[in-house]
This record gives sequence, C-alpha cells and structure tokens, in this order.
Amino acid sequence: MPEQNLNAGLRLLLGVLGAVAVGSGGVVGATEVRIAAKFWPDWPAAAVAAFCGVVIWGGVILLRGAASGRIAVRRTRRPGSAK
Repeated sequence: MPEQNLNAGLRLLLGVLGAVAVGSGGVVGATEVRIAAKFWPDWPAAAVAAFCGVVIWGGVILLRGAASGRIAVRRTRRPGSAK
C-alpha cells in the first residue's frame, strides 16, 4: 500500500485519537476482564474484553503513524481513470 505524508495537524489528530483509543480500550477491557473473572463463565464480558484488544491494537497503529509522520492509505480508484 502506498504511504502518505502527514502534516502537523493530522499528526496531532491521529495522536489524540490513538491515545483515546488505547486509554479507553484499556480501561473498559480491564473492567470487563475483572467482571469475566469474577462471574465465570460470563461470555459477553469476555467478548467485550477481546473486542477492546482490537480497539487498543488500532489505537497503537494510529499512534505509530502519528509518530512516524507517514500512514498507509488505500487507493480508492483505479490508476489512469480520470474524474
């Protein structure tokens, strides 16, 4: 995938969104793990905790992109097609 350079505003935005995703995913995930451990087998709490892991992973990707100043982008149109 091609990479795009980010300006300072986008780097700040990605950093804030990544930090919010990691922080909130961590807090909610820890709470759900505690609930799942206390009332085992509580499958909905375990599923939410697993989903929080995915949210944290996405937040880390955003933070990594903000730190490096480059992020991978997907092409939305075919090369050579003019609009």
